[in-house]
Amino acid sequence: MSGVAYIELTAAEAAALGGETSAGHRLEPVLLAGGSFVLPVAVLTDPAHASRHAALSALPTRAVAAEEWLGE
Repeated sequence: MSGVAYIELTAAEAAALGGETSAGHRLEPVLLAGGSFVLPVAVLTDPAHASRHAALSALPTRAVAAEEWLGE
């Protein structure tokens, strides 16, 4: 998954920003081996998640190394 940017969230941010964003649409932050959570930056352009765009766009983004993914 190199070359793909992810939004990095703390556990508290993941809890606050995850969940239903509009009818039938949810954000499900993914836990990484180091304890942080990520979402793909593509959620920032998805109108289904517009209610979270401002908060998510203020968070850092980065690439995620293969060894950081749990279960891989």
